Amino acid sequence: MSAGSPLVFRPSFAQRAMAMLLFAGSWLVGVRALAQIMERLPVLRASLRVAESAGEPTWSFWIAVTAAIGAVVAGGLLLLGTLLCVLMVEGSQVLVDEMGLSVEHNGLPAPLARKFGAGRLLWKHISRLERSGPFFVVRGGGEPQPDGPKDPTLRILLVDELERLVLTILERSPNLKIEE
Repeated sequence: MSAGSPLVFRPSFAQRAMAMLLFAGSWLVGVRALAQIMERLPVLRASLRVAESAGEPTWSFWIAVTAAIGAVVAGGLLLLGTLLCVLMVEGSQVLVDEMGLSVEHNGLPAPLARKFGAGRLLWKHISRLERSGPFFVVRGGGEPQPDGPKDPTLRILLVDELERLVLTILERSPNLKIEE
């Protein structure tokens, strides 16, 4: 690698397409479920009124309404999760240069991107490389800094040529500790 020309790792077209398909599928399933719930809500309401007028217990109807609301909330959280995943895949890139490693999540606002693992680490500051859920996590703390800011924890979700990136990190990080 020549000085001044960093290596750039991004998700491949196939990885980005898979993320978009998962996102679109989640939206289609969520919209269909919401439509079914909204379609059956008038029937539940009418059944509730009939049961109340007949003096029958209505707890089973309230359980059904509560379950429907819970399904809508759970579906909304799933949709937000898939949206976050798509934004991370679409806007992620990892830059490797002579000084260190930089992870960017351009699709997310800066504070959220930092929370999800964007940042920069010098090679001598990398202390650990591990797998945590869907992420590869690069942790700082390899060389202590007396007054400097705390090293960030970098998270990499998907990149093309991930093996090459991991081998580069292993080769260039002098303070890297490998846990077995």
